[in-house]
Amino acid sequence: MRYRLEAGTMVTMENAETIIRRGQITWDNGRIVSIGEEDSDVEPVDQVIRIPEGIVMPGLYNGHNHAAMTLFRGLADDSPFFEWLEQHIWPAEARLTRDDIYWGTLLATAEMIRSGTVGFADMYFEMDAVAEAVAVSGMRGWLSRGLVGDQDPDFQKLYEAAAFAARWRHRAEGRIVPMLGPHAPYTCSPEYLAEVARVAKKENLAIHIHLAESQDEIHTLKQRYGRSPIELARDTGLLQNRCLIAHGVHMSEDDMHILANHLSGGVVSCPISNAKLGNGILPYPALLEHGITVGLGTDGAGSTNTLDMFLEMKTMAWLQKVRNHEPHRFTAWDALSLATRGTSEILGFEGGMLAPGQPADFIVLDGARTHLVPELDVVANIVYAATGADVTYSVIGGQIVMAEGIITTFDEGQARREVRGRVRQLVDSKGR
Repeated sequence: MRYRLEAGTMVTMENAETIIRRGQITWDNGRIVSIGEEDSDVEPVDQVIRIPEGIVMPGLYNGHNHAAMTLFRGLADDSPFFEWLEQHIWPAEARLTRDDIYWGTLLATAEMIRSGTVGFADMYFEMDAVAEAVAVSGMRGWLSRGLVGDQDPDFQKLYEAAAFAARWRHRAEGRIVPMLGPHAPYTCSPEYLAEVARVAKKENLAIHIHLAESQDEIHTLKQRYGRSPIELARDTGLLQNRCLIAHGVHMSEDDMHILANHLSGGVVSCPISNAKLGNGILPYPALLEHGITVGLGTDGAGSTNTLDMFLEMKTMAWLQKVRNHEPHRFTAWDALSLATRGTSEILGFEGGMLAPGQPADFIVLDGARTHLVPELDVVANIVYAATGADVTYSVIGGQIVMAEGIITTFDEGQARREVRGRVRQLVDSKGR
């Protein structure tokens, strides 16, 4: 079917000046056919949707997530990073079942769809269950099994991850893209990371890894190997593949020089998680000067609590202004670019912009909301005033997965009920 949506405002993300007033977007077969003034597409369509005060914009891409961790939202909040991870999260994760992970992921997709995210990069385990939830939801997923090398001495889990990739490549109308997910250099030896790099190259898979997230990580690896996380990634061959680096908070000039010369992919910042866990603020201006692509992600709901990318955009902008003491050095346009074009580029995907031939991945905000009036600067409104609760429509690969605030692809209420019931078995009163 061919659809046309007419709305009051369209933000194409081609450049900061391209704002269309009283425009239309037409799509067919998962691709945008035309976008422009309201009367610019004269071809007949099967359905017209009119939202006079709607704001159409590209959907957001969440570059780093552990989706099933919606099950641990609020667990051990305000704890130090390694205490939170080792004493609370890992013991609870050891009790997870395949079905727990399916329902936790499905709940996450509901939250993401509701708040304008159309695709996400995920690292977890029981990835067939994760992939099934993504397939049902209608979202795009770049999915990798989290690999803890210290628990995989014979590489069996790594080879199972490659088998998962073979099973799911090209399935779900191409919305699922498998990756390899070594957790981090402090849980994976250099020998293990080298084998990940070898398998990734052989199977043509990108890599998703936590690097340079905390000062404790930097100190641990310097003591253990005499190298930084970025140096280990280079020396073990990880950077010979497309590589999504989650966090990247603590990097030296030498580290950034390495990435500038070797990295295909980029760094995904998770500003709320990094702030909440006390890990620091991404050195964005330095990365920009080195030509390193930057994207945006939430991290899992266990650390960031919400998967609302609008909050991540705000926080990214605020923290960069605080870090640099210069409000003009990081703008609303910069934040929106990271959440759309930047993350999409890191993932090796062509999304993040509305233009003919591009994937029909877009969302509609309710521009009639009081806090979005007036539209003196629509991009500033999107980043600094809007929240995920303002999203009314989500279209992914041409499929309307949410219409007028109602998710169309699955029963959201069932996902909520399942998670509420299951979490009681996973987290005892001492963990809260």
